[in-house]
Amino acid sequence: MGRMRRIALLMGQDAEFYRQVLRGIHAYALQKRDWVLRNAPAEMAIVPVVREWQPDGMIACLADAQFTRAILRLRKPVVDAAYIFGGLKVPVVDVDHEAVGRLAAEYFLDRGYRHYGFYGSGTACYSRQREASFRRWVEKAGFRVSSCYVEYHPRLPTSISWNRVDRQVRRWLEGLPKPVAILADHDVAAHDLADACQQLDLHVPEQVAILGVDNDELECRLAFPPISSIAIPAERIGYEMARVLDRTISGHPAPDKPLLLPPLHVVARQSTSTLAVADPVVAEALHIIRTQVDRPFRVADLACQLAVRRRALEAKFRKLLGRSVLEEIHRARVEYVKQLLTETDWKLAQIARRCGFSSPQRLSVVFQKRTGMTPSEYRRQCQLRQQE
Repeated sequence: MGRMRRIALLMGQDAEFYRQVLRGIHAYALQKRDWVLRNAPAEMAIVPVVREWQPDGMIACLADAQFTRAILRLRKPVVDAAYIFGGLKVPVVDVDHEAVGRLAAEYFLDRGYRHYGFYGSGTACYSRQREASFRRWVEKAGFRVSSCYVEYHPRLPTSISWNRVDRQVRRWLEGLPKPVAILADHDVAAHDLADACQQLDLHVPEQVAILGVDNDELECRLAFPPISSIAIPAERIGYEMARVLDRTISGHPAPDKPLLLPPLHVVARQSTSTLAVADPVVAEALHIIRTQVDRPFRVADLACQLAVRRRALEAKFRKLLGRSVLEEIHRARVEYVKQLLTETDWKLAQIARRCGFSSPQRLSVVFQKRTGMTPSEYRRQCQLRQQE
């Protein structure tokens, strides 16, 4: 065997996102056999150790300005695992943050909310892109977004006063019209937001619905109530980080644009379990569609179950939600299909039966119309390895 390549992984393991990224990096490294990996927190104290070790390349969480400058001064190939700073001229592999914002907006708009908020960093690249996309899609629907900025990276820095942050967040929450739907830029921020609501005696989700990002199981479950979150392909992100670093070490030019992978789906928990729809018929219809997404039924069947005329039901949906009943059924089914494509290795025929489609062909037609890609293309994009 030839010379071993030393790869420094500077991100720590305290967040689920980075633990999954590390799994993806290790999966890539298993194919190389000449990679030696060392993992350490992204802290200034590790810089002298890294300098002495002389790595061939690094994947680092460049979230702190001083640490970032020190790492870049080592003049080694590096991939940024944080996407906090713009203009670093190093490769970035991450989730598509604009797609995250759009998915969050669609999720809340589907539930009939009229008031919206964004909670997170006002300076980090990833957070600004999520907010801008969320705001764009909410405003396109005719509503506005109120923002509150706190600099989580991903946690509150030790230099920030927790008391000051608490006062800032409480004032913001108290001033929001209710019910309000809030996108937090990641799950740590969402957890803290849920805690603030509890201290103010604001009911989640009845008054404040909260959606996080990353689907960090620990953070989401520790909150009260448990936080809904957008799942992202963190393991595949790690795999692609390693692939990009490998090519850079081998002399290939570094990509000049971030490599961004689509988010997976919303993992719904109690923090978004209500619907902000005043009309009881539409609210019940939405509940039936979501709870019976695995059953084949027609719009006429739904109208019959609700004891209303189909034409009247269609008119209510278009007035309150801006779409037909069938479009809502397809939307709910496609979201379920996405979940099964990413979390199982089921054949398309099995998924079609489970999601209420008459055939795999019909599933494919509806899925491609809503997402712009076939089910197999979506599975390839969202999983580390394609499952047949």
